Amino acid sequence: MKYIKAGGLDISQFSLGTVQLGLDYGINNVQGKPDREQSFAILDTAHRLGVNCLDTSVGYGDSEQVIGEWLKSVPEADRPLIVTKVDRLDFSSKTALRASLRESVRISRSRLGLERIPLLMVHNFDQYAQDPEVVGEAFEELRRQGEIERWGISAYSRHDYRMLADSGADAVQIPQNVFDWKQIITGGWDALSRSGMIIFVRSVFLQGLVFMKPDHLQPQMAFAAPALERFLSLCREFSMEPAVLAISFVLSLPGVSSLVLGCERQDQVESDAELIGKAQQLTEKQMDQLREAFEHVDPRVTDPGTWFNSGKGQ
Repeated sequence: MKYIKAGGLDISQFSLGTVQLGLDYGINNVQGKPDREQSFAILDTAHRLGVNCLDTSVGYGDSEQVIGEWLKSVPEADRPLIVTKVDRLDFSSKTALRASLRESVRISRSRLGLERIPLLMVHNFDQYAQDPEVVGEAFEELRRQGEIERWGISAYSRHDYRMLADSGADAVQIPQNVFDWKQIITGGWDALSRSGMIIFVRSVFLQGLVFMKPDHLQPQMAFAAPALERFLSLCREFSMEPAVLAISFVLSLPGVSSLVLGCERQDQVESDAELIGKAQQLTEKQMDQLREAFEHVDPRVTDPGTWFNSGKGQ
């Protein structure tokens, strides 16, 4: 396993996303939520392979409880970094905000069996943006009181990356994939990479789009065919599997610390770890070719919310 030094930590380039351990999640999830034995096998496998970061949330069903039970079998010195998230904050007053945040921390600490949360993130950027100064102060207060060690913000690519970079947070989690160049072109990505924050990246495979074949797309997804054809052509030119190119692209961006990859089976953990090992640092020429291919991609390609509604009203 490869590791990146960020925020004073050595973080594995593969962080295990655990929403699947607590919910039936994902369009490709055909087996449902794994049971306790299967969940522990997934966590054991990730640990054995050197994955030292687990991503969860108070809103991921019983994911925190599953992790908390599993942690009992792991020596404290050998435990992974636990990243969890606050789902909802009460903005009716500063007092209410602090109380809602503290209650969420109490719940997560209890479920995880931890004295303090290693990294607590705001799950909803729009809530953070509602009052950045007050939210930041509330998190810093929790840090001073020993309730958390670090804090961060989860966001989408439509959000203001410069605001993220200026937040004073220790970490950020954002989506990024080979088809989405918006924040790279506008300079938002550079602002994040210069901030010194721990940068976690999710949605590297764009909900599995990189694995699809252009001629196998459902009719309402036909708009994605040209982008997929260009992507597969570049895979052949670079002599890389689609998954390897998708991962290599993101890991070639400046400042990326770790990729959050969700797995619902043991073998998926093993295959994702293998993919991370195959990743290559793309050359400047290769990055330029990818930019030329996708900087003007149909915006529906990078917005899964439109995929199955694209034909309506047109």
